[in-house]
Order: sequence, then structure tokens, then C-alpha cells
Amino acid sequence: MDDAVAARTGTTLRLWHKFEATPERVFAAWTRPDALRLWWCPVGWIPVEIEVDLRPDGPYRMAMSRRNDARLVTVHGRFLAIEPARRLVYTWSWDGAFPAIPESRVTVEFNAVGDGTELVLRQEALAMRFCAQHLSGWLAALVRVAIVVHAPISTTQTAGMVPVECNAA
Repeated sequence: MDDAVAARTGTTLRLWHKFEATPERVFAAWTRPDALRLWWCPVGWIPVEIEVDLRPDGPYRMAMSRRNDARLVTVHGRFLAIEPARRLVYTWSWDGAFPAIPESRVTVEFNAVGDGTELVLRQEALAMRFCAQHLSGWLAALVRVAIVVHAPISTTQTAGMVPVECNAA
């Protein structure tokens, strides 16, 4: 998906969060299968398969199921840009959930700030009707990432977890 397509289609969801951990550590939590297993799935779900081929055009696949249900829900795509501990860009597609949702693109920036990391997440070309669901999913995921990187969450950091915009491009 190129920039022109992202600009024409759907919604852009943007989130910011400050972690009390280095960009290297937050990047590792975002890209290593062993770390992803610890935070990727929402409450009530378990990771079934997590594969990450961290190279340009490399695929990733994260499959999960509910604890008492064998039905798989999978997020998958390809890495478009990788700058270790700085920036990650990848496509985002669902199987087993959100049947009418088109592919979107996720950009995650890992900015060093003081003794921590400001994570900036942007999901482009997201269908507006799915924006609220993705927003709540990302917000909950950021809390779980904070736990994985041993970053205490304070009330001042929580305030930084609201989207600046979730509107049509």
C-alpha cells in the first residue's frame, strides 16, 4: 500500500504512549515472538502461533483463539520498513474477524525521550466503522506492553494514551 492509497482510503488512527524503557527494549517487545506472546492477545485469548520474519517484505502472522474455542483469529502482513529501535512499518490484515475490513498500514515510531521511549503508532487506511474497536485494542495492548517492558504506568502516562485523531483522511 503506498502513501497515496493510504491518504485516499479510510481513517488514520494515531496514538502516543511513553514507556519507562529504552527504545531497544520496546522495539524488542514489539518484534520478538517470545515477547509478543506475553502481550499480544487480549484478555480471554491465547496465542496459538506467532511468526515474525523481521526483514523488508518479510511476513508476520499472529494467530490467537479464545480459551474454550478452537476458532482462530489472525493478524498478518508484511514488513515495509524496519529501522531497529526507531521505526517499523507493516501491512495489517485480519482473518477470522472483521470480514469486510480492507488491509491497513501500521507505522510505529520508537523515539528516545529522557530515560524512556515515546511510542507513536499510526494505523492508516482503517475503515471508520472499525476505528473504535482498533482504538480500544491498541490502548489495552499498550498497557500489556508496558508490563512486559517493566515500565510502570502512571496516571500522567495514561493521559498520553488517547488518540489525537481518528477521522477520515
